[in-house]
Amino acid sequence: MSWSRTGPEGQTAKGMPGGHLATQRREGLMKIVFSECAPHYGAYVFPYQVWAFLEDGEEAAVAYESGFLPGALDLTRFYLTRSVRVDLKRYVVTGRVRYVERRCADIGAELLDRRDFHWSNAWEKLADGYFDRQEVNADYRRRRFGEMLDSPFATHVMAFRDRRDGSPAGLVPVFAGPGLAQYGIPVYDARYRGVSIGNYMMSSALREFQGRGLRHCYLGSCYTAGDLYKTRFAGVEIFNGYAWSAARDELHFLLDHQDDLAGTHIFEYQPYVDAFCDADVASLRSRAIGRFTAA
Repeated sequence: MSWSRTGPEGQTAKGMPGGHLATQRREGLMKIVFSECAPHYGAYVFPYQVWAFLEDGEEAAVAYESGFLPGALDLTRFYLTRSVRVDLKRYVVTGRVRYVERRCADIGAELLDRRDFHWSNAWEKLADGYFDRQEVNADYRRRRFGEMLDSPFATHVMAFRDRRDGSPAGLVPVFAGPGLAQYGIPVYDARYRGVSIGNYMMSSALREFQGRGLRHCYLGSCYTAGDLYKTRFAGVEIFNGYAWSAARDELHFLLDHQDDLAGTHIFEYQPYVDAFCDADVASLRSRAIGRFTAA
């Protein structure tokens, strides 16, 4: 079974360092498979995890723009999720961002081709210290960060250094493809937490990608209140299962009502249908961004 995305044509933008041009290609026929999850037969709910495999020569943008994120760091397999992205055409630097930038004035940011970045003992020490402080999924994230940094995903890195002495302050692997970028797993030095370096790193990346003419920056997924920091930027959108939504109230609704979906799903949950589907699930037909075709 194949998936094709409907929507506007792509665009051409400025190049990324290392020769990665930002020419966006949106048409495509990814191969789709469905991996079974635990069913709830009494409620006729039969869940699947949706995976996508790109065809030879198909751009990663086809998957990203359809709500998928990389499941394999060689970008051969993607999974469907509540993806978060920023529409860089609508991104603006808010007062909140400017305040954080002033607090982080002593930290410089640089986008580097991964081949030009040297993984030194100082950077390794910074990363180890970061994960040693984490209380949730620390071992998984440590392993995932290392794998990400040394994989085809990391076409680039955003490196942050203290301007006063050049010491490492923060680092994040970045995938930069035609028309888009994805912000990977960040690490930073604890001494900068008081100046909101995490927010500064993400906003610096958004500013950088916008300046290079990219269309979207993908920030991962959002399933907990702890993920909401990703949504505090102008131009944010979430993938809701059928389209990209800029409605923050829809995201908060989904977070607040996740526990209500045991034994059902969102399109059979009438409060959601009433609030976001014009009280009629048939309205989804005209909103969907893609279609299945015979393989």
